Amino acid sequence: MKKEELREFYRISEAAFEEDCVFNDVTSSSFTSQRIIKARIKTKEKCLLCGVKLVKLLFLKRDRKVKVKLLKKDADSLNAGDAICEITGPAVSVLSVERIALNFLSFLSAIATTTDNLKKVVSKYWKSHPKPILLDTRKTVPGMRYLSKYAVRCGGGKNHRMNLREIAMIKDNHIAAVGIDAVLKKIRRRKVIIEADNLRTAEKILKGKPYVLLCDNFTPLMVSRAIKLKERISPATLIEISGGINEKSVKKYANLSVSRISAGSLTHSAGSIDFSLEVFS
Repeated sequence: MKKEELREFYRISEAAFEEDCVFNDVTSSSFTSQRIIKARIKTKEKCLLCGVKLVKLLFLKRDRKVKVKLLKKDADSLNAGDAICEITGPAVSVLSVERIALNFLSFLSAIATTTDNLKKVVSKYWKSHPKPILLDTRKTVPGMRYLSKYAVRCGGGKNHRMNLREIAMIKDNHIAAVGIDAVLKKIRRRKVIIEADNLRTAEKILKGKPYVLLCDNFTPLMVSRAIKLKERISPATLIEISGGINEKSVKKYANLSVSRISAGSLTHSAGSIDFSLEVFS
């Protein structure tokens, strides 16, 4: 993991500990106290694992006496019933962190699994070579962007820009605000991504020779025509498709030679994966 991802994790975990009052667990502390227990965390469904490294850090943050043995690693494929780690330590420490640990696993593994599933569809159905890269977006839960994008990488995807500072990306509202002609004057000789929502705009954008032409909510026929325009006007420009991309819809574009696919669904609609912690000793 990158340092930015760990920094985000520690910030979020601090807030999660405070929110859940883990050092004032009136249930566990009333009858378990310092009794040493052993437990396993298991998945209840098939998935791609993400977050097991963070689970270990969570239990250590609660109590350095807790020992966590990792049985799986991030990006491993799991079947229902697979154990990902074994935990030994004071019962009050283990049980007070249980829900926070499972929440992290549920959230991050869902993103990794969704990414993995979509990438498998692209790999199976896409006709062109090289196949397009699968990218995430900035459609992430506020405050959890770095961890969400880490989960995308675990699933085999790649990260689009992390924030507004990284690369210029001109979207429809930028064009609506200043006009396409003003935009084209500014982008010459700059590495920029520009979004088009129709072919007329796409043609104008290509004359500015952008790094990437983002075809947002284009039909397959529109993308095909945009590719022909690109080959004629700006061959070096990359074509990216976006807008409602999921495992079903992406197949409609499989005959087209595009370089990039970006999907907000990887992070905003991934759902959750069911994990459980079970005490066995």
